[in-house]
Amino acid sequence: MISIRVSKYDLKYRDENGFYQREEWISYYDIGREFLGEVLTEKQYLAVENSYLNVIRKLYEIYPSLVLHINGLELFDEDDDRWHENDAITKEKVDKLARAVLREELWCKLIDENVEVHFGYDYYMYIVFKTNYSIRTVINFLKYIRQNNLFVEKRDVVYLD
Repeated sequence: MISIRVSKYDLKYRDENGFYQREEWISYYDIGREFLGEVLTEKQYLAVENSYLNVIRKLYEIYPSLVLHINGLELFDEDDDRWHENDAITKEKVDKLARAVLREELWCKLIDENVEVHFGYDYYMYIVFKTNYSIRTVINFLKYIRQNNLFVEKRDVVYLD
């Protein structure tokens, strides 16, 4: 099993204990607020959000028959009936669900027998390769993450059952 943490946070701004040292936006709700002397625009936010979605969609290329399932669903609006525990999330549905999670409308893990995607606080995302992967596949996936201007750390997933 290989687990990684994906984020928008440049590793060069971590201290010797791994703590991030810059004050940056961490939420969709930060649009319009100032960080590092610049106001976060919706366009800037969407560029980062879309990078996360690209990474998740790449899993559907690695595993062509992949169907992720919602696990541990927490709805923050009890009237939200778009998603249910164990819903099958195909490539066609994953963008809508992942955007909802990244925008803090709900929380869940996405699981399959081969791979899992977990979402953490402060715009962290965890990906776990459980079975049917090669080291070459993982290396190429890590390169793809970097091509999307995101950063990777080898980390154990805190949400793994």
